[in-house]
Amino acid sequence: MRDTVRLGRIAGVRVGLNWSLIAMVVIVAVELANNRFAFEAPGYSGTSYDIAGAVTAALLLFGVLLHELGHAVLARRFGLKVDGITLSWMGGVTRIQGEATKPGPELAVAGIGPLVSAAFGGFLWLVRMMVEGLGGGSLLVAALGWLAGINVILAIFNLLPAAPLDGGRVLHSVVWAITRDRWRATRAAGATGVGLGALMVVVGFALLAGRADPIDGLLIGVIGWWILGSARAELNLGAVHHALDGLKMSDIMRPVGSAPGWITVRAFADGYASGRPGWVWLLDGWGGGYNGVILGDSLAAVPLPQWDLLRPLDLAVPIAETAGAGPTEDTLAVMSRAGGKQLIFVVDGESTVGAVLTSDVEALVRMGGPKSTSPWRRQVAGSWQYPRMGS
Repeated sequence: MRDTVRLGRIAGVRVGLNWSLIAMVVIVAVELANNRFAFEAPGYSGTSYDIAGAVTAALLLFGVLLHELGHAVLARRFGLKVDGITLSWMGGVTRIQGEATKPGPELAVAGIGPLVSAAFGGFLWLVRMMVEGLGGGSLLVAALGWLAGINVILAIFNLLPAAPLDGGRVLHSVVWAITRDRWRATRAAGATGVGLGALMVVVGFALLAGRADPIDGLLIGVIGWWILGSARAELNLGAVHHALDGLKMSDIMRPVGSAPGWITVRAFADGYASGRPGWVWLLDGWGGGYNGVILGDSLAAVPLPQWDLLRPLDLAVPIAETAGAGPTEDTLAVMSRAGGKQLIFVVDGESTVGAVLTSDVEALVRMGGPKSTSPWRRQVAGSWQYPRMGS
């Protein structure tokens, strides 16, 4: 989620607002002024209710910011890089680059947010009691009471043991610490997130269908849908991390070769690709340099009558649509920065020593990780045979 308004830096962390939070603050301010404060603290002017609603909504925003700053500051203390905080209609997101390497730091970073919210709510409740004891106005007492209660409720909700909530991170760290299996912890937190999200969607739909409380039903359903989608996304991301954990580019790269790109497909198959299944070929241009890339096995899709009419360059992927990486680089890190490129060349010094296809990485993820050999090596056993001249 992107920042619509940038607020600057607080405690060294970049903070911004998404437009959805601005809309939510306005809705909360109007709702408090017209429907809550007017009943809990009667006798004030309409302007007083409007001001109280606006200030209370702004303080709610401040409480959300404190919650996210708790995550950000503690994450930096554990050596994690914090890219920034974005406040949105769902509260806020602290963008932390990388992950904790141990359960303890993850538990601390996840738990500090709800703890800050609960502490802020408790502080506001003490202020409310003091104001009420000193005979303060009922409107101020009502505003402080609502703020105290909503911060405690948000703390409790965030501690529900379901991804992507803070409680899901707490559950993840606990399961991780007990089982020493990070992937099992991810599945546990993701499964509870999917369950909670689905339950909230059902409850929200029931409230909408029964017209008992359509506004709350819509809100519960939307939040549940967000939790459901986010939990599924975390499960998918966890599967990627599990499959690629510790893999270097050299572990899964295909062999590469070079061939003239201007010869016919048949000449290319007979002179170069035949007998080298799985190879990736750099195609020489007529004027020098490489003009394209082709996977030798892709010739299977070319109709035989076209083998003497087409050149490998006619079927090739342009060099500009590929990326590069070192042989010892982490596969997950490379794929994260590849920008959707379908092929990554593995370069050692000035030599191209291999190539990795995005499809190979996707196959690894589907299989749950390497099973002794790379996907392309397992494909070799069933590879087709190139037709020969006269066949």
